[in-house]
Amino acid sequence: MNGRAGKVLAIAVAALVLLAVVAGVVSATRPRTELPAGSPEATVQDYVTAVFSRDMDAAAAHLDPDGDCGVADLELAYVERDARVVLRDVDVDDDRATVRVDLVHTDSAPFGGSEWTQEETFRLTTRATGGS
Repeated sequence: MNGRAGKVLAIAVAALVLLAVVAGVVSATRPRTELPAGSPEATVQDYVTAVFSRDMDAAAAHLDPDGDCGVADLELAYVERDARVVLRDVDVDDDRATVRVDLVHTDSAPFGGSEWTQEETFRLTTRATGGS
């Protein structure tokens, strides 16, 4: 390879690396989308954020206390912290809601790579609260 071709290749590689760094910084500093407090989608966002942060006590607080899943189960789960969560849709019917999200996974290939999506569905019910 001659000197000029080597310089062009080095500039192209440097530009790609710089672009990847900028994309990573922009993605990492993107603000969390604010959803209406108490909404089903905000509840799912809080749950997923707690799981990704490995705060399993906070995540378990969103689960049915009479259900089969608890903190110990959540601690055993594999969590891919680099996955993106994309809200697909929300369906609310009285005291029940269904929230569908996509977990978008990417491999860590240096020059990009594959991306795949896993759809997850959360079924929520309004929790009865004590009081008069």
